[in-house]
This record gives sequence, structure tokens and C-alpha cells, in this order.
Amino acid sequence: MDLKDGTVSVRVYGLPEDRQFDIWLVDNRPTPSLSVKPEPGDGLFRLGRLRTRGDTQLLEAKLAAGTVKDFKLDMVVVADVVGSAIDSGWLYGSPSLFQRLYYAEGRGLGDTAAQEPTSFAALAQAPFKLLIPAPAYAADPPNLAALVAAGEHLFFNETFGGNGRTCGTCHPAENNFTIDPKFIARLARQRPRDPLFVAEFNPDLRDLEKPELMRKFGLILENVDGFDRPGVMRGVPHTLALLTSLGTPEERTGWSGDGSPGGGDLLSFATGAVTQHFTKTLNRVKDVDFRLPTDDELVALEAFQLSLGRQEDPDLVTLVLRDPQAEGKVIFLKGTNPTGDPALGGRCSACHSNAGALTASGVNLNVNTGVEDLPDLASGIPRDGGFGPDPNPNGGFGTGAFNTPSLVEAADTGPFFHNNAVETIEQSIEFFNSESFNTPARLDAGGGIQMEPEQVEAVAAFLRVINAVENGRSATASATVAMSVNELNIAKRPLTLGIKDIADAIKVLTAKQLEPDAVDDLRHARRLLDRARQTNRQGPRNALIQSAIQSLVDAKAIMVVSE
Repeated sequence: MDLKDGTVSVRVYGLPEDRQFDIWLVDNRPTPSLSVKPEPGDGLFRLGRLRTRGDTQLLEAKLAAGTVKDFKLDMVVVADVVGSAIDSGWLYGSPSLFQRLYYAEGRGLGDTAAQEPTSFAALAQAPFKLLIPAPAYAADPPNLAALVAAGEHLFFNETFGGNGRTCGTCHPAENNFTIDPKFIARLARQRPRDPLFVAEFNPDLRDLEKPELMRKFGLILENVDGFDRPGVMRGVPHTLALLTSLGTPEERTGWSGDGSPGGGDLLSFATGAVTQHFTKTLNRVKDVDFRLPTDDELVALEAFQLSLGRQEDPDLVTLVLRDPQAEGKVIFLKGTNPTGDPALGGRCSACHSNAGALTASGVNLNVNTGVEDLPDLASGIPRDGGFGPDPNPNGGFGTGAFNTPSLVEAADTGPFFHNNAVETIEQSIEFFNSESFNTPARLDAGGGIQMEPEQVEAVAAFLRVINAVENGRSATASATVAMSVNELNIAKRPLTLGIKDIADAIKVLTAKQLEPDAVDDLRHARRLLDRARQTNRQGPRNALIQSAIQSLVDAKAIMVVSE
């Protein structure tokens, strides 16, 4: 969409050739009774009909200046001509957070536009610039920090009129934004009526979860194939480093890459989460059992989640570590074969470039690895078909494919895989030696993986150390935030999170007796932050924090030879 002259170009691939489709622009009106879905009462504008050309369907259109007056472009919908965007949508897309912030800044330039670069000055005067909605929680020009802060408040405090749960119920910051059996057991002792356990004490919600599976395995009931079909049991994925794992236009959220309604993006994810997990009864009636997040709340939640964790992947090519993790890095990158040809050996980096969630070409894959075929999964767990809604001949619904997660955060966010099938990072690597992964078809295609036990340990050591390095980075960031705060009560939260990250780093290293000298520095940093958490005056407190940060720097210098 050209915001200067109103021309719009649409290209769609893969639609059925025997159907016709219209393009609709949607303005979600901020009315309490309406959701983010296209509904009667929203602003709807039919842009035109797609025309088929080969395997592509195209539309070229031009908006007249007054056509979309006071219209905010919240969504673009490709809909079957038998209906409208309300009842016949096939594809959905929304402006990204970056676009919303960028164009909002353009609106805020005013008289200073002439002093800006030509293209940006032109944007500020563009007739159609007001189509792109600005984040409601941001100032004008937009303040990203304010937007993130608003999203954080919503994430941890907003119940959306439901059963008492918040996003933070299953994604607590103090447990790496995930839950596991040990955390659940501790929470049950401390707060037995926490909303996480609502299925155990609210008769209207007794089938919201499977309490035994949640307590024993950390599994949550998800109706990913629709509420008219049996649910599946899944672990809770952490929300760290999302910025590094989401591609466009398919952001592939959730364990099977189809966890978000509508356009399938992170922006829409909370809509599905509220409907699934926050409801007062299993009737799931909007505005009775819960209210759906508004567009503005969704944008703020997206901004907060994108701010969590790393903002980029490490460069493993330049990263130099010490043995055995250095050997593990070589295996991770080049495989287990003598020639170092990744086409002949271990293929870790093929799916996890730089130990992240993307391939080297930037694709977040969905892959059927065979985890569902492990022979020792607990009884009572239904088969999970993964991506898609179609019946699977092996049971469940879907293609059997699941989404590729990042590995930098793996060592301290187990259990592992979508169903929490294994407990340790070593077991998760060993799985790729199993018959469940190395099927005859995969072996015939040259896609198998075989590692010796010492090679499994080396790769695990590599993943443990880069996880410890990331925990050190995160702890430093939290400590730095605490230094900017005068009041101790406010500084305690980032200090507590920093201490937790350091504890995680110590745990993942000491479990395999890795980098003992770095562990000593980490323990010293933890003690200093704990003292800072008990120091009222900002000056002495910051001196302790600064010393702790230096100890974190020292620990990294031991683990990382160069980068």
C-alpha cells in the first residue's frame, strides 16, 4: 500500500483456482461488545476482487482520498466472494508493531517534517498515512518504553474478566516465563488456590485441565484443533527471544506453529489464549465468561513479549569456547563426520542456525521429528497431530509437524519437546539418535543423525555454556535496570530476576561440572545482588550492583575465549 497516492497491490499464492476471492480492509472499532475479529459494527471496506494469473491471484486498486476517511487499517482479509470479511475469511494480516510505531512517528512530526529526510518528510504529509493505527499506549511521537510497560502490566495483572488467570499464570517471569513440575509443586504448597489450579477447586472448570498430568508432567490442555474436538496435552513454551524466532508473514507461534487465531501472528495470540485458558465456564461465551483483549491491548502485549530475552542470535562462527563445549560447537555446526561436511553428519545447525529457531535462510521450520512415536510416553496423554486440523492416520489431527524452538534458552527451560517428553538437555539430544527420529524414510533420504555418547555430552556442554552466557547477559540487563531506580521496593524486582538468572546459570553448569572458575564468579555476583536487594540507600546499593556486574563480566571472560 502506497500511503502517498493510495495505490494498493495484492498478490496471493496458493488459493483454490475454482473459487473467487475479495480483498477487504477492516477497522476494528473499539467497542466493548466487539472482539478483534471482523464483526458487524466494525468498519469494512471491500477493496476489490482478485483476478487469477497463472498460479497467482492479483488485485491492483487505488483508494480515492475521501474513501477511507477516519478509517484505521487494523486488518486485511482475503475472503470468499460468497460472503464477506465477517464470515468468509481465508487469510488475515495486520500491520506489524514496527509499522504502527513508524507511521505513528510520521504523524507526530508536524512542522519538523521539512527537517527530516525527504522520504520521511513525504510520509508525514502523505494523504493516506492515517490509515495505519498508532499504538494507544504510546505517546506522540511514540514511546516504545511506555508501550512495553503497558504490555507488562497487562501480561501480569489483567484477567480479562475471566477465572483469575493472567498471561503470567503460565508464563511467570521468575521461572523463565514457563512452568514445569517442580515449579508447579512449589506453587501448590505456597498458594494452593492459585488460578493455575482453578480446575481443581471450581466445579464449572473441572475439565479445563487434566490436573494429574499438569502436576506430574507440567502439561496444559490445549484445544488447538477446535473446541469441538479432543484437546491435546502440551508443555508451556517460554516467551524469551521471540523477536529472533518470528518470521513474516507466518510467525508460527505455539508448539505446532498454528497456536494463534486469525492471522496466526503474535499480535493475535492473546485472543486465543484468553478464550482457551481464562474462561469462567467451558461454554466460553464472550462478554460472559471473559472479555477479549482490545486491539490496543494486543499491541501492548506484543510489544512486551518482543522485548523479552535476546534481541539477536549469537554468531557461532566467531564464538570461541573451551573444551568440551568447543568440540560440541564443532559437532553442532559441522556434524559428526571426519570431513566436517554438514551434509554427511549431525544436522543441528540445519534447523537451528546459530543455535536459534531459524534456518540460515531465516525460516522457522515445522518438522515431524517423531517425538510422538517415543515408546515410553505417559499413559493418558492423547496423540498430538501437531500442525493443521486434518485427521492424521496415526491418530490425532495434523501433519505430525512441530515448530523449531530456539536452543540458546534450552538448558534451563526443560522439560523438552512439545509434550515435555524428556527431562534433560542430554536426553533431548540423545533423542536424535533414536529410531523414532531415524526412521527408514529419513535414513534413505540421507537425513539421519548418529552421535556417539561422548559427542552427545559435548553438544550438551556447548548448549549449557551458551545458556549460562545468556543468563549472565540477562542478569546484567536486570541489574542495570535496578541501578536506575531510587526506591528499594521497585529495585527489588529486577534484582530478584537477575539473581534467578544467575542461579540458572550456576545450575546448568554445575550439573555437569562445567567451568568451575566461572561458577565461582557467578556465585559471587549472586551474593552481591542479594546484598543489594537488602540495601536501602541507592548509592551503596548501586556499588554492590556494579561489583556484581563486574563478576558477571569475569565469568563470561572465562567461558568465552572470544566472540
